[in-house]
Amino acid sequence: MPNITEAKNIAYTAIDKQASSLIDLSKEVWDHPEPGFRERRTANLTAGYMRKIGLEPRENVAITGVIARIDTGRPGPHVAIFGELDSLIVPEHRAADSDTGAAHVCGHNIQVGNMLAAAVGLSQPEVLESLSGVISFMAVPAEEYIEIEYREGLRDSGELEFLAGKQEFIRLGELDDVDISLLTHASPNEERTLKAGTSHNGMIAKSVRFVGRSAHAGGAPHLGINALNAANLAMQAIALQRETFLDDDHIRIHPIITRGGAAVSSVPANVTMEMFIRAASIQAMKDAEKKVDQALRAGAMAIGATVEISTSPGYMPSKFDPALCDLYDEGVIELLGDTATGRMPHRTSSTDMGDVSVLMPTMQSYAGGASGRTHSNGFEITDWELDVVDAGKALAAATISLLIDDASRGRKLIDDFEAPLTISEYLATLRGLQRFETFEKFEPIPASDSPESSEPF
Repeated sequence: MPNITEAKNIAYTAIDKQASSLIDLSKEVWDHPEPGFRERRTANLTAGYMRKIGLEPRENVAITGVIARIDTGRPGPHVAIFGELDSLIVPEHRAADSDTGAAHVCGHNIQVGNMLAAAVGLSQPEVLESLSGVISFMAVPAEEYIEIEYREGLRDSGELEFLAGKQEFIRLGELDDVDISLLTHASPNEERTLKAGTSHNGMIAKSVRFVGRSAHAGGAPHLGINALNAANLAMQAIALQRETFLDDDHIRIHPIITRGGAAVSSVPANVTMEMFIRAASIQAMKDAEKKVDQALRAGAMAIGATVEISTSPGYMPSKFDPALCDLYDEGVIELLGDTATGRMPHRTSSTDMGDVSVLMPTMQSYAGGASGRTHSNGFEITDWELDVVDAGKALAAATISLLIDDASRGRKLIDDFEAPLTISEYLATLRGLQRFETFEKFEPIPASDSPESSEPF
């Protein structure tokens, strides 16, 4: 039976033999980006590679997710290694899909690659004979919380309950017996580093509709109720709340208007918005959300419009387990040296790994080897070897360390972890954040009864 060093070297050798195919797959995903819950091609590609290396994937989990599982046959912890299937929508990116505008400007394509690289190494029989427990490779849809209106439609049709992939995995029971979770994300720096994260903001999402009354914008605007003006006032009111936010809460609120009107010659009567409310704690998110709702109602009231507010649970604030991060560092140092490790400071962005982190020890690392800015048209992967091959080796090394020697280190990690929430408490929390409210319009001062202009435009 191999010792820990031998098991890791067997895994590394197997990954090296497949390095070209793993990088090619990651590049193919890059070239064919798909947004959340639409990742059919990416999911099929992932499942096909799993079969190629001898795994038996389950497909169509939470619409497009893929899961392959290895059981060592010996009792021990269940470790899940995640990869995220989806892209963003940034039409300006050079590699954006010409039809959808989708682009991998957050580097999820390399997550698919390094998850599969870990699967290559960990599925070697000589490695498995020294491990105890279960390993799952989970390709998860829809980490990027976009296209809220589309996803609400999926929810209304009963295809899902929550709007993010890992939330749906949890709801469906796919993480019920998982004890430890790992994921490697891209980071826009060109250093050869694999640095574990510390924490992220959580987030609440809102889809908002202002309903006014149409009228001829030139001939009789006084007969209309301008829903776009209501939305603009609401955004100004939100902006004026910024001085009330505490620095340590890391509040971020960013609305966009997704529909601003039908025609420039008609007073806008149907205006829609989407927005995130981010903060470092659940309480800070709720406090900021209250102020946002006040601002939305105030904008509607001032103009005499109706506002409909659909609130969905976004992501839980993440806090990654320090002991698991330290264990991960050991493999990184073996692979890349002392200078490759470190910790990413608190990030005001959000991830549904935060939802996993409130349930079990969780680690999300950040691979260098990218340039530009995430979520922008300048993002590029510059070091495919690091982001796919070396990152996959580091995930495999951490899993071996957790599960070797009767999984003694994995068991201790679990025993020492105090989960903030049980799965049932977590689901209840999410459902408590979800609601739909309508605030009926306030009648404006009566308009003149004069007829609209007969001008054609």
